[in-house]
Amino acid sequence: MIGLEKVAIYRKFAGDIDGWARMASASEKAILTGDDWRQIDSIVQDFGLVQAGLASTRYVEKLHARIAESVSDAYTMAALKELGEQLA
Repeated sequence: MIGLEKVAIYRKFAGDIDGWARMASASEKAILTGDDWRQIDSIVQDFGLVQAGLASTRYVEKLHARIAESVSDAYTMAALKELGEQLA
């Protein structure tokens, strides 16, 4: 489950998985796994597509279904949307 703490770590490394792999502390790596990273990265990119108007209605519906299954709360979703807006 993706929560604010994981998003904060992702943001700290500005979406750079290599930087995270090299410089994250052991506690950060215990909180945020590589699979979590890829999931956050995918959601952020998808929000960027939606914000840029490049996603179909069906794509948006699938994104919201995936978020409902993997994001812990509305605050986390808002943080992910904000990251996606920065890409758009």
